[in-house]
Amino acid sequence: MSNSLPKRIYIVIIILVIGISAIYVAKDFSAPTELHLEQEQILQENQLTFQNVAVHDPSIIKVDDTYYVFGSHVEAAKSNDLQKWTRFTNGYTTPNNKLYGDLVSNLAESFAWAGHNDSDSKGGFSVWAPEIIWNEDYINEDGTNGAFMMYYSASSTYIRSAIGFAVAQNIEGPFHYVDTVVYSGFTENDAYDQDSEINKKWTYTNLKKLIEEETLESPRPSWFNHDGSYNNQQFPNAIDANLFFDQDGKLWMTYGSWSGGIFLLEMDKATGKALYPGQDGTTEDGRLIDRYFGTKISGGYGKSGEGPYVVYDKETNYYYLFVTYGWLGADGGYNMRLFRSTSPEGPYVDAAGQNAVLSGNRDHAPLGIKLMGNFLFERKLGDHGIGIGFGYVSPGHNSFYTDPETGKRFLVFHTRFPQTGEMHEVRIHQMFMNKDDWPVVGPYRYAGERLEKLTKQELVGDYKFLIHGKDNSAVIKKSRSIRLNEDFTVSGDVNGTWELTGNYDAELTINDRSYHGVFVRQWDPMVKQFVSTFTVMSSEGVTLWGSKLPDPTDEEIVQAVYTDVTIGNTERVVADLSLPTEGTRNTAILWESSDENVVSKNGVITRPPVGSEPVNVTLTATIIKAEVTAIKSFAVTVVPLQR
Repeated sequence: MSNSLPKRIYIVIIILVIGISAIYVAKDFSAPTELHLEQEQILQENQLTFQNVAVHDPSIIKVDDTYYVFGSHVEAAKSNDLQKWTRFTNGYTTPNNKLYGDLVSNLAESFAWAGHNDSDSKGGFSVWAPEIIWNEDYINEDGTNGAFMMYYSASSTYIRSAIGFAVAQNIEGPFHYVDTVVYSGFTENDAYDQDSEINKKWTYTNLKKLIEEETLESPRPSWFNHDGSYNNQQFPNAIDANLFFDQDGKLWMTYGSWSGGIFLLEMDKATGKALYPGQDGTTEDGRLIDRYFGTKISGGYGKSGEGPYVVYDKETNYYYLFVTYGWLGADGGYNMRLFRSTSPEGPYVDAAGQNAVLSGNRDHAPLGIKLMGNFLFERKLGDHGIGIGFGYVSPGHNSFYTDPETGKRFLVFHTRFPQTGEMHEVRIHQMFMNKDDWPVVGPYRYAGERLEKLTKQELVGDYKFLIHGKDNSAVIKKSRSIRLNEDFTVSGDVNGTWELTGNYDAELTINDRSYHGVFVRQWDPMVKQFVSTFTVMSSEGVTLWGSKLPDPTDEEIVQAVYTDVTIGNTERVVADLSLPTEGTRNTAILWESSDENVVSKNGVITRPPVGSEPVNVTLTATIIKAEVTAIKSFAVTVVPLQR
């Protein structure tokens, strides 16, 4: 340690094999400071409770004062506040299914094509990604108007699928089957998938009836490849329905997953059935219009892209198209993208003006605003909380809800989490319109926050900083460190400027690129209090997030790192040790060893030879932040090699 430091705080603790003994303490860090007591009071006043549920591919609706999400595998949950959710379904149980009664008989017409005891759903079901809406114009069997409508996906294999719908007068069911509106994966001639008894020829879908009724003239030749198989490079996989009303009250359905992309059909509000185009064509901007499948609005060529969701925003007069890229698994790089259009039929473009529909078989990662992908607000030694930090893995397949009373906008999706495998839960994040009429996503889950006037003084400070990028990689984007300075510069791992305009509008300029969004106070689950955050995006479609850190003194930072530093069990060491070299706020951790021949300062272990006695070594960590220093020592016992 340098003697040039005018102020030194030493903490020397020897961690013995049989216990812990304090040798010398220059300053007692165990007594709570005024700041800590203040934080404790804040925690008690602001403690939040969340109750989580696992509903994959959630579709949201609000009925009276209750929010509902319906998802894959016939799962659903409800909440009064978007924070505490309760499951009320029983999955694929049948008969006595909570939503469908006798699931097998109720959805039998769809199951005749896919989704039950067939191919990759052998011995079970594949009922996926429903969409729930209230349609006041639907005509029920008894002649009354209005019904809750559930559009579900029944699927076998990656392309043989169907979208059907069922209706109910009660949001919690039972839903009664009405019709199957679109099929995919059919072939030109008789054909069967492995472990399947279903004939895939197109005549076993609703196409035969549509042709007989002269809604369609004939099958389209390009639906089939040269060998008669389904052309899924150009045409869709019929799953992941989303229903929306346009500004004129027309009802539309968008759907699709990978394969030939995302398609759009106009729907009959009175019957819930599709209004098929009947003829092939192209849009003015060159996109495909198919007689049966409708108009292509995104993707194609077998590229990832699923869970489409279109919402019309009355304030901006835009239609926003959400699509999830990547594969849904924890290692799949699932990530949510955004486009918009002035027409429900498109074209949908991103912030750079790029069309959502692929013009050829090329990389589609550059297309679409990347709202959120794999990320981690990384917890460093000395930071609040426990574990590795706060983050998501493969967030996606979202729906969207706008509160008509408050105007709040909510992104509703499922996500997995770092280092937890395939476990998934529903998350709700609030979205905010930036000055360019693009919605940006709050970094943290919704906890009742609202946009409010913020001051420069509240925003100046250290932040964890995330760049979501534009890639489809499964790599977890980890936070960096920046500071928003008093002079409106940005320093740290990136450099630039920042600006607060109006009450909460945010602009950051990094590497000569401008990013626009908002500053908003949100609940940080690691700090367990509301903190200042920002969410901004560029005209290239790159999203940046920031989360402000508390403002402790250097002494408190060193104390926190000192408390957090550990190197694991050191009683019988046989392998190299992992020695941390950095704590929060760029705190340095320097290591020294009492015997470099046995344990190096980098943690490399050289075990004594066979037949020797164990060797005791002291590793000493010097923790430095500006002019504050602390020392923590560990007793390490290295055991000899064995014969």
